[in-house]
Amino acid sequence: MKNIFTFFLAFVLLYGCKDIKESNHSFIGGEIINPKDNKLTIFKSNSIVDTIRLDSENRFLSKIESTKSGFYGFSHGNEYQLILLEPNDSITIRVNTLDFDESLSFSGIGSKKNNYLISLFTKYENSKRNSSNLFKANPKEFKKTIDSLKRDEINSLNKFISGTNLTSQLFEEIATNTINHIFNAKIEAYRFIELNRNETIYPENFYEFRKNINYNNIYFEEFYHYYNFLFPHFDNLAYEEFIKSFNKKSFTKDNVDYNLIKLGLIDNLVQNREIKSRLTSFITRKFLSFCKKQEEANTIYNYYLEINKTNNESSKNYQQKRVINLYNSLKNLKKGNKLPIIELISTNKKSININKLIKNKTIIYFWSKNSKNSYKYSHEKVKDLKSKYPEIDFISVNIDKITNDKWLKKLKTNVSSNTCTGCKINLATNEFKLRNPDIAKKLLGIQYIRKTIIVDSKMNIIESNINLFSDNLEEIIN
Repeated sequence: MKNIFTFFLAFVLLYGCKDIKESNHSFIGGEIINPKDNKLTIFKSNSIVDTIRLDSENRFLSKIESTKSGFYGFSHGNEYQLILLEPNDSITIRVNTLDFDESLSFSGIGSKKNNYLISLFTKYENSKRNSSNLFKANPKEFKKTIDSLKRDEINSLNKFISGTNLTSQLFEEIATNTINHIFNAKIEAYRFIELNRNETIYPENFYEFRKNINYNNIYFEEFYHYYNFLFPHFDNLAYEEFIKSFNKKSFTKDNVDYNLIKLGLIDNLVQNREIKSRLTSFITRKFLSFCKKQEEANTIYNYYLEINKTNNESSKNYQQKRVINLYNSLKNLKKGNKLPIIELISTNKKSININKLIKNKTIIYFWSKNSKNSYKYSHEKVKDLKSKYPEIDFISVNIDKITNDKWLKKLKTNVSSNTCTGCKINLATNEFKLRNPDIAKKLLGIQYIRKTIIVDSKMNIIESNINLFSDNLEEIIN
């Protein structure tokens, strides 16, 4: 910490306290322990603000000219985090990539509000694991508990603000809204849990918060907890509209009419282009990824394009391009088509085309180190399938954009794990990684880690879009 303090003091003295107070600029500096590469990138609304090279001691410094108040993103390697920045802030970041989220801390001018938000996020991310009993309560008791927890958190926020003499109205607005989003998301999710879907008696004030929803908050355009609330919220609104026009028993989350209603509600209620694009793009990609009927895929895709129509190709944003690329990729992965030839890396670090591996009916499944337990659960599932279908080959593919050495190290760690009964595999024949993840994921339409592709011995696609844990997987491979 001494080095960080010296570094922070040096850059404040360098630019001068007077200069900071009288400008609209801000500063972000810090140190990355165990860096994954030699740079850090700062974003604002999907646009790169600055790309900073780490010095010989893994430190960095950036001056943000004419700072616009709000969230900025910073990324390093495959890690990404938000920071709340306002003019005249001078924030030092310290993080260890071996435990990115838990080690992240801020110091300097503007640090208190960011440390509070990080603590809040971590607290409620961890609480998700222990909230199953909460959702078993009846609606009245559930609402009473949520209201009490929300009230306690708001009181804690007020004490924090008064105790630290923070004067940022933006921070107070964001922190208050974040608390509301966290707890209101639980209320929206409650009804969508199978246990409670048929519950008919809800307190009159169950959805009282809906009267005050801001669907166009520009400060939350990139904010995880905002979308974590809006997605279940629109799930519920669409369900309520769906059962007015369709048989309740026909409802499923992948019903095309239900998803059309959801997209239409977002189009009507959300005017902010970035927020609308993120919401509709996610819903469309999810639908396309698991859709079995091309006609329904076309219907959702065309409606998405209508909602997000642009005047020319250059005005399409990142979200729209993702949807368009996915749609085109999935069209090429129809049953009976040949599987695209992609390059893999074997455990001996040699490149091999996937067609060289296909000798029998084959199930290709994927995992990522960024999805906790994806390796464990997928390999345990495959172990069970192997015992039932010894005539079928299985290929495990890592989709991460990492070095071969890091991939092999992760593999060996997984194999030696005592908690994974399916991980004791033959590394020489079963495990591969994508040589060029960006290209391969587009060709294979990979959006979700549990996606599984099944091909016959001649590389003809049997199924390109099924969840490894789907109930009807075994019907398809029989």
